[in-house]
Amino acid sequence: MIRAVAKGAGLFAFGRAPGGAHAYRALTRGRLGTAASHVDKLARVWPGYVRVWRAHGVALEGAQIWAHDAGATPFMPIAAYLLTGRGAVTTNAHDRFLDRYLAYARAGALDAAWPDGAIPDERRRAIEGLRWIDRTDDALARIATQIHDAPTTIATHAIDLCHSGGALEHETPAALDAFLRELRRALKPGAVASHVYDHRDHLHHADNRLPFLAHLAWPELAYRALFAHPLGFHARLSPTEVAARFEAAGFTRLAVRRLIYDAETGERRWVDRDDDAHAGRPGVPRALLARRFRAISDADLRTAAAHYLYRA
Repeated sequence: MIRAVAKGAGLFAFGRAPGGAHAYRALTRGRLGTAASHVDKLARVWPGYVRVWRAHGVALEGAQIWAHDAGATPFMPIAAYLLTGRGAVTTNAHDRFLDRYLAYARAGALDAAWPDGAIPDERRRAIEGLRWIDRTDDALARIATQIHDAPTTIATHAIDLCHSGGALEHETPAALDAFLRELRRALKPGAVASHVYDHRDHLHHADNRLPFLAHLAWPELAYRALFAHPLGFHARLSPTEVAARFEAAGFTRLAVRRLIYDAETGERRWVDRDDDAHAGRPGVPRALLARRFRAISDADLRTAAAHYLYRA
């Protein structure tokens, strides 16, 4: 718990200072190289996403993928090229691709445990050829990646699949609604939106002894005072609330897959049915929930993250 408190205090200090968020990211991602662990995570989870996309009828060959908020590493556009044979559209509002992660992202994408037949040899050779390039912008230009500052600049009905991971929970509800409207516009009719929303308290990642939904225990005013800064903000929307926003934007639900911490084994696993989430342990004792969250469902109280799959 001490680690979580210490990290929270550090984020508060940086997040409240003028220019502090930029300085924090420059220090951690630019100087300390902390985003390397993000490549490891993406290389681990993207092959599973491919299986899920295929199971819901997404044809990846030749598809135009939009990778939203790809972070400091270019793993997502490189992986998208390997899977589709064409450059990805990326929106990267919270950071920029850093050259120091190019080689690591290239190796991570090549070494990922992709499903059999997903990556043709000629695409592997094309990505292997990027080893001779030092600048990320030059490497991504070689695979025709388009980098956009905002979703509003993406052409209408241009996208076959949009994916993000750990991005949307940082948006206010109003900003999320605006993003979903732009997403609905940019997707082709019948295209798929695939978004992994991390419902956990950010500080749980620093110290897993902190209950993973501990942030739901804070009353609204206290939470805003302590965490409503660029490095700490979490919208604190429940899975039910996020799903309702997709549907209000005109999307048709394909699946909402929930990540739970199994109550018996403690292991993390994905479940496809809301009722199956009841096998998970609560993210915080219900008695400690702030007033706003007291009516949260048992399934939502046990959901650490959710993968929202919707069709345009």
